[in-house]
Amino acid sequence: MRTCRSPIIVLAAGLSTCAVAQCPNDNALSGVAVTPPCPGSTTVPCVQGGQYALVNVVSGNTYTFSTCAATFDTQITLYNNTGGGSLGYNDDACGTGLQSSVTWTANFTGQLRVLVDQYICATNAVCAPLVIACAAPPAGDCVYTLTLFDSFSDGWGTSFVTITINGVATNYTVPAGVPSVTVQLGVNIGDAVIIAYNASGAWQTDNSYIVSLGGGTIFNSGSPPAAGIVYAGAVTCIPPPPAPEDCLGAVTICSNVAFSNNTNNTGNIVDITAANSGCLDIVEYQGTWYVFSPSSSGDLGLTIAPLGPDDYDWAIWGPYPPGSTPSSICPPPGPPIRCAASSGPATFNSTGSYATGMGHATYSPPQFASTAVTYGLPATMNACPLLPPQYCGWVPGIQVTVGQVYLMYISNWSQSSIGFTMDWNLQNGASLDCTVLPIDLLSLQAYAVPGGVNVDWSTATEVDNDRFEVERSFDGAQFEHIGTVPGAGNSTAPRYYTHFDPKPHAGLNYYRLRQVDLDGHHAYSPVRVVHFQHSHSAPVLMPNPGSGRVDLLWAPIEPGSILVMMDATGREVWRTRPEGPRSSLDISHLARGVYGAVVQLPSGERSPTVTWVRD
Repeated sequence: MRTCRSPIIVLAAGLSTCAVAQCPNDNALSGVAVTPPCPGSTTVPCVQGGQYALVNVVSGNTYTFSTCAATFDTQITLYNNTGGGSLGYNDDACGTGLQSSVTWTANFTGQLRVLVDQYICATNAVCAPLVIACAAPPAGDCVYTLTLFDSFSDGWGTSFVTITINGVATNYTVPAGVPSVTVQLGVNIGDAVIIAYNASGAWQTDNSYIVSLGGGTIFNSGSPPAAGIVYAGAVTCIPPPPAPEDCLGAVTICSNVAFSNNTNNTGNIVDITAANSGCLDIVEYQGTWYVFSPSSSGDLGLTIAPLGPDDYDWAIWGPYPPGSTPSSICPPPGPPIRCAASSGPATFNSTGSYATGMGHATYSPPQFASTAVTYGLPATMNACPLLPPQYCGWVPGIQVTVGQVYLMYISNWSQSSIGFTMDWNLQNGASLDCTVLPIDLLSLQAYAVPGGVNVDWSTATEVDNDRFEVERSFDGAQFEHIGTVPGAGNSTAPRYYTHFDPKPHAGLNYYRLRQVDLDGHHAYSPVRVVHFQHSHSAPVLMPNPGSGRVDLLWAPIEPGSILVMMDATGREVWRTRPEGPRSSLDISHLARGVYGAVVQLPSGERSPTVTWVRD
């Protein structure tokens, strides 16, 4: 039995898969295309390692492909036979054996290529029977999709999700050996749905789940999931819009009127990253996105006043060209132009108030400045390190021009759910306008698969859409073209697309779409970020920064390996023996500071050195 560590993926909660070398998608066809009955099953009696079977699939049906009766070590990869990256993968999901099984819900009608390989990518003259089972979508006015993720593929243990529909409860979990489980639930308009989570199993930070409808998210647990009842509602069969806690769901500010908000949601998409966080923490758990556009030029400031002694962070990105939409600017690809993350106590000790913002006549000299100049206040402890005329919590306001578009994120860093009110300070003629910002993409995701990264997206409608150009960046700033996918031209039905990147960089990779119209006009999609881990990439210590206990993740670790921690001078300060590819370590005895970490294998081979911060 082989073991592997899933890549760390910076995206919608929990998407991951086991990273091994991907086999070529150009092997020999076994037999002829088959059409499994639905519901029902059929068997392709002989697929040799390195061959593929063609299966006629129907969109919406759920298919399970199994080589559990094979006599050799198998792995299964799914492809659309017309081209593109892999749609599904599994290795070693058949109980305690080395055979494979993968379940997939068809998102197109046509031929699916089911590639069967002997580990790793070798041919084999011995047959593997491929069993194909099909289940039709459940009856109902619409279908909810429950997807459960296990980032380490070691199973949820005793944890499970309970979905109760009109008083009938069903439990769902993830067995060991698979990265995710997908279940379709038929529901009718007016049905009462309750979602609950049992958190009794170990490694809760591995677990997450999403309940979705038509590309929109009914509920996203995040990781670790909260225990108990987390959602209760009536079915409408109307796909929900993006949440305002996600950049794509940014609330449009339509006037100069003050407003209030109080969120306890984490959102469904990781919008804040190392590339765009600026002075913010890379992880901001509870926050809301806004978009605004000046209807006349002038000076713009704002005040965010917590409704109690609390800690709020905020940032503004832009300016973007007039007419920019969340689908073209979310998440922001670079750092903000204004940012304040001082702690609540530091701000209070500096100004006598927990309010934070920009453009204050006293606290933020100069009161207003050009958007070409960036101002940011990073995190502070309780004492403010700044001396007047500088104050914690405040930066200069911005000089705005009519028609520009700005993104704003306001985060309750302490996750207290204490709300806030926000008021504007508009001078020298500035005012705000309500800009209609349609959503072009129905969904966009990027995630690591064996041998590369899949970029998948879908559209609700298309008008004069010529093509999608897939772009990749290693720094979040400079993007390169890596592929082109033709558009549908004009369409009023949902369309689904995919592109496979076989050459991701080891570490963070940034992906976006450049959508090009028939007349040559173009727009950019939000950016998606994937952490890709090659077989010999560096180990990971998480969280980073961290304190107390941390997880060490590195697939090559074997019995007898040693983890060595070194201080900033290179002096060894601690060593320990990791338990395996995933180990939980107590580092509370280490002093605060920056450390280097390296793993030495029994063979003498050493991992790359990684930097870790004890906070």
